[in-house]
Amino acid sequence: MSFARLQHGGPVRQTVVLAGLAVFVVWSAGPVLWLVLSSLLQQKALIQQPPDLSPANFTLTNFTTVVGAAAALGRGIFNSLVVALFSTAVALALGAPAAYALARLPVPRANGIAFLILATQMLPGIAIAIPLFILISKLGLIDNVLSLGVVYLSFNLPIVIWILRGFFTSIPVGLEKAAAVDGVGIFATFWYIVLPISIPPLTAAAVFAFVEAWNEFFFALILTRQHAQTVPLVIAQFAGQYQTVFGQMMAAAVISVTPVIILAILFRNQIIRGFADGMMKG
Repeated sequence: MSFARLQHGGPVRQTVVLAGLAVFVVWSAGPVLWLVLSSLLQQKALIQQPPDLSPANFTLTNFTTVVGAAAALGRGIFNSLVVALFSTAVALALGAPAAYALARLPVPRANGIAFLILATQMLPGIAIAIPLFILISKLGLIDNVLSLGVVYLSFNLPIVIWILRGFFTSIPVGLEKAAAVDGVGIFATFWYIVLPISIPPLTAAAVFAFVEAWNEFFFALILTRQHAQTVPLVIAQFAGQYQTVFGQMMAAAVISVTPVIILAILFRNQIIRGFADGMMKG
């Protein structure tokens, strides 16, 4: 909603809308702000009830401690980066052609197939955890980064297909018919015509898949040991048996979410356009 349109409403409507936006901003930014504040507070100030936010209790010790012992965190960030990039790349490589086939080709019961693909997201991870663990264990792929990336396809691929199918459905059919008149085949049409105009939804799907893989905790917990631990598992290790080092945990969390925030800022326009053109039209 633009401010120009907002000004056409009465004072009461403007007040209600602005109040709603303020609540939404505080609700969304509040946890992030508390995360940053907690990462800068000393442990004794952080565990007080309520936390002591006096200026004397703010310090960079949490960050220096985490960075100084960066072996585990660095390995976790590297593993998360490899898993997220691998899962995202494969999801796009498989999801884009599948979405185009469901949107444009005469696939029997295409709408039903698309619904079943999305319905897989409703299945809780715990339902497939045991058979998945047994399968990967039999294959000798426990604590393997690439096997974890393949597992992440189970929730990344359906979302990529759903987002891109909505966008492909909204593309004017005339573009493809004109290409067909010129003798261009289906694969060439998809590669040279459809994909170049699909950069926003492709970017949105890629960022969404990357963030989902980067933040995933459950499957990483049961399918890794030490070598392939991702950054959420490394952060969880700051919770010890007798004491939880909250400040260092928050500092590690700030470091781990920084790449995701930068990614979202850099591609914010493509993300907004992609979700608007893809999911809203799907």
